[in-house]
Amino acid sequence: MKKLFFLAFVLSSILTSCQQPQAQQQTADVNSQPAKNTTVETILNRRSIRSYKFEQIKPETLDTIITCAINAPSAMNLQPWEVRIVQNPEIIKALGDGFKAFVNKGDPEKIANAKSPFHDAPTLIVVAYKKDNDFGQLDCGWLGQNILLAAESMNIGTCVVGGPVKYLNSPEAKEIVSKLNFPEGYEIIYTIAMGYKNEQPEAKPRDRSKVQIIN
Repeated sequence: MKKLFFLAFVLSSILTSCQQPQAQQQTADVNSQPAKNTTVETILNRRSIRSYKFEQIKPETLDTIITCAINAPSAMNLQPWEVRIVQNPEIIKALGDGFKAFVNKGDPEKIANAKSPFHDAPTLIVVAYKKDNDFGQLDCGWLGQNILLAAESMNIGTCVVGGPVKYLNSPEAKEIVSKLNFPEGYEIIYTIAMGYKNEQPEAKPRDRSKVQIIN
């Protein structure tokens, strides 16, 4: 009986000694993995969203996104932008309907069949730049990118919508755009549809050949 206990003890010791290095190696492998970079993940995960839930964005979430937006860089810190956050569904609809009529030249059938350019998003951001600022459009680009990435980091969907810009800056849109209270000397450059995501589209291909490293 003593021999059996001794034999069992020896076998147990051998098995334990064989397993320990493997466990140590697994731990080392995990610890050696690079830490996740949340900024990189946010950039690579972001998609243009064209289907939204009806739920409105929470005020505190929206406030964080706008804080990130206006902290974008601008030439000489002139901040040549004006930003309007439209959550009034009647104004969003009026802007969309006006654009559909503008594009379809008043054709009732085409207008009726046209989809909302803002994808029925509950929030619409309208950005204008100061026309006499040489870097105004570029600076507004930085602001827009901050909006897209800040929103994505909180799982808020966005889609940059540039199609209606010509209409929004036209005389036909003057009455409805006046409700946005842009000052004189500013021109709308783009809009951003925003809301909680109702889809998860796959990433589209990117052409890396357009990037060259010059040594």
